[in-house]
Amino acid sequence: MPEKNFVYNGFNYSFAEYSESGNDNMLAKGQSLSVPRGRYFSVQMLAAGETGLAAGFVNATYSDGSTSSTQVLVPAWWSWPYPAGGDLIFPNYYTNQTTDYNRSNIYQTINWLDSTKELVSLTLPNVTAGSDSGPGGTAITTRLHIFSASLMPAENATIQTNGPAIEVQYARSTQKWMEGTDKTQVIEVLVNNAGSSDWVLSPDAVTARVISDGFETVTPAVIKRLKPGDQAMVEIGVVNKAGVRRGTSGNATVVLSASNVSVSFTFNATYGIADYQPTYESIYTHETPSWYNNAKFGIFIHWGVYSVPGWGNSGKNESYAEWYWWDLNKGPSDSSQTYQYHERTYGPEVVYDDFIQNFTAATFDPAAWVNLFAASGAQYFVQVSKHHDGYAIFDLPSKVTNRTSVALPPHRNLLQEIFSAAEHYQPHLHRATYYSLPEWFHPDYRPLGFGQWPGGNATNPFTNATLPYTGYVPLSNYITDKILPEMQTLADMGTEILWCDIGGPNLTADFAASWFNTAAAQNRQVVLDARCGLPGDFDTPEYARYGAVQRRKWESNLGMDPFSYGYNRATPASAYLNASSIVTSLVDIISKNGNLLLDIGPRADGSIVEVEERNLREAGEWIHNHAEAIFNTTYWFVMPGVGDTVRFTQTGDAFYIHLLERPRGTVRVEAPVPWREGDEVTVIGGKRSGDVVPCRAVGGGIEMDVSEEVVEGDKWVWVFKIPFERNGNLTSAGGPTQTSAARRSAMDVWGWGAGPLVFALSFMGVFGWM
Repeated sequence: MPEKNFVYNGFNYSFAEYSESGNDNMLAKGQSLSVPRGRYFSVQMLAAGETGLAAGFVNATYSDGSTSSTQVLVPAWWSWPYPAGGDLIFPNYYTNQTTDYNRSNIYQTINWLDSTKELVSLTLPNVTAGSDSGPGGTAITTRLHIFSASLMPAENATIQTNGPAIEVQYARSTQKWMEGTDKTQVIEVLVNNAGSSDWVLSPDAVTARVISDGFETVTPAVIKRLKPGDQAMVEIGVVNKAGVRRGTSGNATVVLSASNVSVSFTFNATYGIADYQPTYESIYTHETPSWYNNAKFGIFIHWGVYSVPGWGNSGKNESYAEWYWWDLNKGPSDSSQTYQYHERTYGPEVVYDDFIQNFTAATFDPAAWVNLFAASGAQYFVQVSKHHDGYAIFDLPSKVTNRTSVALPPHRNLLQEIFSAAEHYQPHLHRATYYSLPEWFHPDYRPLGFGQWPGGNATNPFTNATLPYTGYVPLSNYITDKILPEMQTLADMGTEILWCDIGGPNLTADFAASWFNTAAAQNRQVVLDARCGLPGDFDTPEYARYGAVQRRKWESNLGMDPFSYGYNRATPASAYLNASSIVTSLVDIISKNGNLLLDIGPRADGSIVEVEERNLREAGEWIHNHAEAIFNTTYWFVMPGVGDTVRFTQTGDAFYIHLLERPRGTVRVEAPVPWREGDEVTVIGGKRSGDVVPCRAVGGGIEMDVSEEVVEGDKWVWVFKIPFERNGNLTSAGGPTQTSAARRSAMDVWGWGAGPLVFALSFMGVFGWM
């Protein structure tokens, strides 16, 4: 349990101490909280959903009668087999009678408040529903539990400062390094403009450096624009000083400076990239590298023996075609009707493993594949190396298995052919692999089996005869003799993402420590998903996407087929995801800190379905044409967009407005975007790229006059750029801003202490505790 009072990510929290009876949290039921009147930068909560993903809105009311509303998204406190990545992680949890030693989580939520206005009250979400974490994100009933809440004060209006009120919310050393360097370590710093009027503006940008006895700054960060009420996450590059050992720790001070800014912030740092240890805690410090965060778009490929029957029904009865074997064995009552299809198409004597000989890859052209991926705009691809049927499309030692595309037809190392083609023809593409830990019917998985992965030999569903497992090699221990050597083989092949599936019993911490350390020695930064039995580096909603920003990195994966990853011959061409839907999905997802992993299902001969190729190429034309607003961007702290039709992305040099529906003359964007009088907003992409769009401030947002020529010059999504640099000297006037320490002492006058105002749990009781 954490201390009763503690600081996390720059926020002070009060946390209920454990008691055998009584309540230690409250249910979010739309309660209204009266707060000490003042200007606040953000509200934070420590919370957890009961099941699935709890969703709702935090509503703020200001003294001028205006309101703001921002969404909150909170995962369940416990999930299996895909463990969640929480902010507070507990090694166990209590039931009414026992202790359960599965880890549980509490999550930090952060919601923007309009710091230019006086806050009067907050209304908590009224959470009764959310989405399931399984395929499709089905709507479910759930509840949201809140354990603590905290307000971050904005600049005290009685304290006179000249220049922007810049503060460091937190700084931390990471295990990441800057791409293209010899491990220049990344120091991450979150910077707030807590003022009400003065902006950070280029050319008087703020420079961020780190001063320490342990390392020195070699790549400072620069903030070119930061309006009041906004924040910027910056990365500073540092290297250890001579004689300082990697992994040691000590104090470091972030220094922010400009002609009108002088701010310092001291934190405890780790000097250099430390080696990983084979423990949950050590592996949990790993995170997605910049290349993955910036890549945004990847191609998923499901191709294996299941591509031979290539069938999953259609419409409301469609099932994943790659689950053909499992659905077949469920018998005639299954809604997919795979049993009936198999009987009338192949007859009862043909069993799944008979399809292996028909997995020919006869027209497979790996160069054509990777060239298509590049044309689509994708920056990485994830090839299924082994699905739940246990058939691997790469070579493995004969003591591990002979159920491979090398030992069996088509007698080729197909995965290596794809990797080699990418390295030769499209070297910018990052190469990655999907890998299923369990196998449905591996005889030696039976002692570990669970749910839909029982292990043990399959039977012929028509005759009940026990079936041999083609290529089976007896093992003493499935985890050590199969999972680990298969994962290690993929690592040795150079996979940059290990996209596991299902999890279950594992030794992933042992594997990951070795993989991470070996890759680091080769100056490669690799990625682990959340399905390897550990929380990993990113979450993986399946045929679903998040409705709001999730600060932990996530990746939405779905097929171009309506509900199948593997090739499904029952799907009509008109049902595949079209180019406009690919583009709008991508824009929506990246505005919320996600990546899009879009799947194709090639046929057994290696040919790609024509409509998939056509739609990928068409979407790729748009993506390439608007690349600067897609790749190397981040989400906006304030909000991801407005309604269903406006989305935002940004870089350190510009802010981008994406309109997801056809503009009609004057467009009003109801959001406090970082636009100032005199900024030239320009069109990005399309036939009128570079055209200037007249803009003006209206209320809390801007209006843009979008001409018919601009509208006709593009399609699907119209993108507009607010540059952070322009001709002329545009700076905020005034002398140096007070340091963080000086501002904190000023806050003490108002009883705020050395940091945010904290709602003590004791007063929450009046709202109805759970």
